[in-house]
Amino acid sequence: MAACLTPTTSRRLGVRCIIGAVSSESAPRDAITEILSRDAAGLKLRSRKIQVAVVAGPQAGQSFDFSGPEVRIGSARGCELILLDGAVSRHHLTLKIEKGGIRVVDANSRNGSVLDGVSIRDAYARYDSTLMLGNSTLRLRLLQGVVEIPLSSRERFGGLIGQSVPMRVVFTMLERAAAVDDTVLVEGETGTGKELVAEALHEESARAAEPFIVFDCSAVAPSLMESELFGHVRGAFSGAVADREGALEAADGGTLFLDEIGELPLDLQPKLLRALERLEVRRVGSNTARRVDVRVVAATNRDLAAEVSNKRFREDLYYRLAVVRVGLPPLRERPDDIPLLVAHFTRALSERGRAVTPLGERAIKGLIGQAWPGNVRELKNAVTRALSHGSVDPRAQAPSRSAAVNGKVDLSVPLKEAREQLSEAFEEAYLREALAETGGNVTHAARIAGVNRKFIQRAVQRFQLRAVDDGQADD
Repeated sequence: MAACLTPTTSRRLGVRCIIGAVSSESAPRDAITEILSRDAAGLKLRSRKIQVAVVAGPQAGQSFDFSGPEVRIGSARGCELILLDGAVSRHHLTLKIEKGGIRVVDANSRNGSVLDGVSIRDAYARYDSTLMLGNSTLRLRLLQGVVEIPLSSRERFGGLIGQSVPMRVVFTMLERAAAVDDTVLVEGETGTGKELVAEALHEESARAAEPFIVFDCSAVAPSLMESELFGHVRGAFSGAVADREGALEAADGGTLFLDEIGELPLDLQPKLLRALERLEVRRVGSNTARRVDVRVVAATNRDLAAEVSNKRFREDLYYRLAVVRVGLPPLRERPDDIPLLVAHFTRALSERGRAVTPLGERAIKGLIGQAWPGNVRELKNAVTRALSHGSVDPRAQAPSRSAAVNGKVDLSVPLKEAREQLSEAFEEAYLREALAETGGNVTHAARIAGVNRKFIQRAVQRFQLRAVDDGQADD
């Protein structure tokens, strides 16, 4: 997505040019044949241009052309169009070229977005639509000019599998990222394969023979996190009976995957930033810094830009992590990949020695028609159950929430996956009960659960729960 401006003009107007960068969410399956082309140089994504003219506000009179398929608009660096408007959120909204038009998706902005006089969250613009955000008014047009962007011809990247346009875009970005040592931020819903991205980047990089260390920020108690991440020396605190290296040192020479980075406590964020900037670690209780050579890949299912706006995540650390930003598309936006994924899961079960009969065409069509809030992980579990029990309903014959307690476990599922299944099932049951108790009131359910409303809102979408958003401010 490149603004058609010179670098000098871009800086003056507050626009950041990104040459060759592309979105992880592009056209729906009914438009794939319209945007894909192949020549001697390989597969290419053909994208039309979006013209955004500022007709009112601090930058009135300015006009910008962007090669799609996606343009982020906001007041923060990192957006393709930066508006110098204090009433505009950091990442206010995203424009996407879809179905021959412009889709406008509000990114949970503070003041909302108004398209042709109607307040919207997700809507399609007409040609020459007006869009109001903050104190600025924009006019949107889809131009006839076409830009061709090279796409990966691969159907898998490490453990990631896909042949759809969104996944080929992701593979293109990952191929570039694997060749350098830049820090990568992977964003995506639960179950989209964020850890697979980190593993694949490591395996395809020059660090493949060195350690790959996973540090799950959501699985470590806050009181132990500094020691687990940076290490400690003997006597640093009660129970520190010997020197111990942390995750950063353990990954020296290789890759450190910081999973659920959004859960990192605020007081540790400047320490992590310092370690990444200086490539050195100071163990808890030590005055000596140790040099480390480590490539960091971080992942989150949160909107970190929104977390920055709400002061729950440091801006400087966010931009240090998001040198390369990869967004994994949810499964509902890549339904063409479902037959390929089903075949892969079936083959994997067969290779474990299980006698399986491949699913028929009708069963696969049934899978394609599902919403899959749990994404690829949920699909995998559904395929496993279907091959074992003959049901393709993603919620049919799901593992009992008390199965692990009763000792009834499916040993064909690895421990980590089984634990994730049980954890998600409990979370869904708990929140479903909390919403039922409060008549679907999001704020009251959040108070019962001891979490903020954003957490409940994300869970409602993920588990397809019934809820009433009362419109109160987030915690």
